[in-house]
Amino acid sequence: YVYLGYTYAESKAPLKLVNKLVRYKEDPSTKTPVLDKVLLDGIAGNYVHNIGPLEFGPDGKLYVAVGETFLPPLAQDMNSLNGKILRLNDDGTVPDDNPFPGSYIYSLGHRNPQGLAFHPETQALWSTEHGPSEEQGCCNDEVNVIKPGANYGWPIIRGSQTQAGLETPVYHSGDTTTWAPTGGGFVTQGEWKGSLLFTGLRGQALYRAVPDSADANKIQTVERYMHMEFGRLRNVLEG
Repeated sequence: YVYLGYTYAESKAPLKLVNKLVRYKEDPSTKTPVLDKVLLDGIAGNYVHNIGPLEFGPDGKLYVAVGETFLPPLAQDMNSLNGKILRLNDDGTVPDDNPFPGSYIYSLGHRNPQGLAFHPETQALWSTEHGPSEEQGCCNDEVNVIKPGANYGWPIIRGSQTQAGLETPVYHSGDTTTWAPTGGGFVTQGEWKGSLLFTGLRGQALYRAVPDSADANKIQTVERYMHMEFGRLRNVLEG
């Protein structure tokens, strides 16, 4: 199967954008893709902050990140799938062991998560996420370790701010630097083994999150490579 998430116009007058998650398979007779199943539909959409990365976890579940469509309150609204990371069975049903019974929601309080990656040793889920775009100051793009049922704070906190019951990023870009981070993954071999690599749009670079030698869930620093050499970079994968 091939899983696709996309945004489309449910109506054009007035314009209404929604997000959809579908599953395709190959027709063996024609070697062409055919729609197999619609898994989710009708998730609110906008011109930005829509459905994002899809990743299967070590548990065989499908994880899907969805932005808050530039409407920050949706990230805290448990009746909305926007501003959330979702967890599904591969057929689109809700797993019995999700943190909120009967709900796809795995974590909440996200603004615009653009990358999902599973640590090859700890199997923890990590995400990259865009910080505020002048809504609450600048920058503060995030790297997060995602815990089931946790609230990552948008729009209540940002950067290094803390509040009871809300998660602070493992690392962020600060008040003056923008990564606009996108997809990535962990390196499993060579000198960079254990590092999380991700790319940047406005940052126009490849980033390496260097792991803390004493704690796999912490980052020592983030290094920048190929800055302004190739324009906006969307993803990086280990071959």
